[in-house]
Amino acid sequence: MDKLRIYSYIKTRWLLGLTATQVHNELTAGYRPGVVSYNGLELYRAFYDLNTRINNILNCISNISFQPNSPTDANDPFVKRFARRVVHLKVYRPDYVDATRFSNVHSLEFYDFLSQQQLTQIRHEYFTHLVYLRMGYIEDSDIASIFFQMIFSNGFPSLYKCILDELTPPDSNHRWLSSPSIRSLIIDGFALPVYSFILTSCSNLTHLHWSRILCTDVDIEAVPIRHTHLKRLYIRTINIRNVETILSHVPNLNRLHIVSDWFRGNNCRPLDFKQLAHILVRCVPCLQHFDCETMERNPTDIDTIPEFHLCFRRIQTELVPDGRTRFFTIERSTL
Repeated sequence: MDKLRIYSYIKTRWLLGLTATQVHNELTAGYRPGVVSYNGLELYRAFYDLNTRINNILNCISNISFQPNSPTDANDPFVKRFARRVVHLKVYRPDYVDATRFSNVHSLEFYDFLSQQQLTQIRHEYFTHLVYLRMGYIEDSDIASIFFQMIFSNGFPSLYKCILDELTPPDSNHRWLSSPSIRSLIIDGFALPVYSFILTSCSNLTHLHWSRILCTDVDIEAVPIRHTHLKRLYIRTINIRNVETILSHVPNLNRLHIVSDWFRGNNCRPLDFKQLAHILVRCVPCLQHFDCETMERNPTDIDTIPEFHLCFRRIQTELVPDGRTRFFTIERSTL
């Protein structure tokens, strides 16, 4: 609902004589955190002090979003009036926002680097209702290890979905315990051994989006785990050994999306669909939907690929300008 529509709605309800509470109840009918919210600063700048009744309505709206685009926005006197009613906070420049002012947020998003001091403030006592968390790049440090330990040790008991950049493995001083509330993870990169730590910690995880498998020189002992709740997995690797290792832990997987590691360009090895089919049958017998995005030069088994596995029947091919053949599927929905 945009500003003009909200204004028209408030004005109509005001003329009908509805109370502030009645208008608020209508505005928030069917509200779900992270789905519908109203820009607090725009509302207050546009409508506050028009009259007492509208002021009362504004002061009753609880599902407010806030995205400060400048220090002027962050320090606007109106922010004090609605800070504790903000449920969705989106921050592109953390250096001029004190996120701890917004203690009732359900959805917290950072799109830029946080200082070590700022990172220490992202903890449960400041954000007790956190359901959705998005973090930008986090520098490897003891503070980062403590932060990741909180994420994966139930430091945010209501956390449902988390988006992270690079994830470092737990060390002996900051071991991960359990975060049963987490259902969805989107992580740009982490080393293969960290995968088992994630599965062990997030016992109820159903969605994992893993963009890059990072190399590591650290000797990390992987934890054997059989995770039965993971249903959807996105991985950016066609290293068949890695694929087999990853899938061997998640027997109930029913959606898989495999993408080439484009960082390696033309040096990326082709995906062996025949060998992959055997792995899928053995490791993930419940698989119902397969997506892929990869390329190969001079493939020899294009016509037989759909015969390897039922889920391969959706695979399409096209010749790209550099002479390679692209293998892809049209996604019906994203992971």
